[in-house]
Amino acid sequence: MYVLEVMSGPLDGKTWAFEQEITIGRDDAVATACITIDRYISRKHARLFQEEDGRLQLADLASRNGTRVGGRTLGEPEPIGFGEPFVIGRTTLRVVQP
Repeated sequence: MYVLEVMSGPLDGKTWAFEQEITIGRDDAVATACITIDRYISRKHARLFQEEDGRLQLADLASRNGTRVGGRTLGEPEPIGFGEPFVIGRTTLRVVQP
């Protein structure tokens, strides 16, 4: 089990628990982690998912403003470590284990 946590932005401290996959976006019809307040987040912006080997991957879903990790825009899906911050719109998030 994982926990997606907002580190900064209008929903600072908000969390969502997930097992294997979670979609982040601005539309609750298509996103499990819905951040409606940040207008720079796309309806269906990014996805976190667990690989078969147990590693967690972060993928941008062709969002308008991109997904940033370590100051660079994410291209292909890539592994993300626990506690490693990433930015979607103007919101900084991280994944932690409960």
